[in-house]
Amino acid sequence: SIRYTVTHSIPEVIPQILYIIVPLPPMITSIMILVIDLGFEVLAALTYAWEPPESSNGLMKLPPRKPVTMRSIAMLRARALRHPPPPIDPHTGQPIKPSRISQALAAVKAPFTRVWWQDRLERPEGEILVDGELLSWSYLEAGVLSTISLIVVFFVVLNHHGISPRQARLMAKDTSQNYFNKDSPDYTYNGRIFTGDQQFYALNEARTGIMFSIYIMQVFNLFICKARFRLPFGKFMFRNVRTFYGFGAGLVLLLIVTYIPPLNTVFNSSYKSIPLYWLIAVGFGCLLLAYATGRMLVLRKSKPIQWNQTIDGLHMHPTIWSMRQRTKSIDVVV
Repeated sequence: SIRYTVTHSIPEVIPQILYIIVPLPPMITSIMILVIDLGFEVLAALTYAWEPPESSNGLMKLPPRKPVTMRSIAMLRARALRHPPPPIDPHTGQPIKPSRISQALAAVKAPFTRVWWQDRLERPEGEILVDGELLSWSYLEAGVLSTISLIVVFFVVLNHHGISPRQARLMAKDTSQNYFNKDSPDYTYNGRIFTGDQQFYALNEARTGIMFSIYIMQVFNLFICKARFRLPFGKFMFRNVRTFYGFGAGLVLLLIVTYIPPLNTVFNSSYKSIPLYWLIAVGFGCLLLAYATGRMLVLRKSKPIQWNQTIDGLHMHPTIWSMRQRTKSIDVVV
């Protein structure tokens, strides 16, 4: 669920950066980000709480995330030696608790000590939840591909209204005219006049396409993130029925925000949005699925999963409880 949740942050941040650097028209607004984060993203992410295990026996064959090894024991001992216990009161035998002023002074001095930096820079033993592989997928791979998808949808919708990417950049760069608002001055391009209303509604329709693009890409990502050790294909990806409830409710929310005209003013959406342009995001979603499959095949070759050896039999020793049950069973037979 962490891998899925973090992915959508890049498609939300990159348009803001392009708006400042390029510049481009404001591709996504803050209210749209709230709809995405607090709307369908939350509903879809909550369904992972009911996700069944990917494999019936594969989880028990994996090594523990925090194994007890000689290195981990030595690390804990070294950390204990770096932090000596507090002095003991000879009268009560209890540790002497420092005053609040002493604790505050110690907290201020801590970053300037060697021990503090050793604790922070010490590499943890075992597996961590947020590692480089997770950040690479969320920020550099799936996040970037989702961003490209929404940018393509955005410019295709604007081009449908006669505004090319170059003209959109020039209009956004001309800060003296403040285009893409209802009260904006007319803009003439190739003999065609774009009124303020036309600019405004074209931009809102492109923004609506961005919301649906993020939603569609996250639906594909939702199923891809279910496969940790297997290819993202198979019946195991569809066993959680609540997954369909989650992104189904998110779709209903987007349709309400889009196709109820009074809400268009609040959420900067457009009821004139054409679902045909959503197919662009579906194509990028299929591309993301194919990329995830190839990525898994490469990882299997480069970093094969180290499974624990299967235990042939349980080596259990007799206890008072097992012997008592055995005695009862013998008495019943007799």
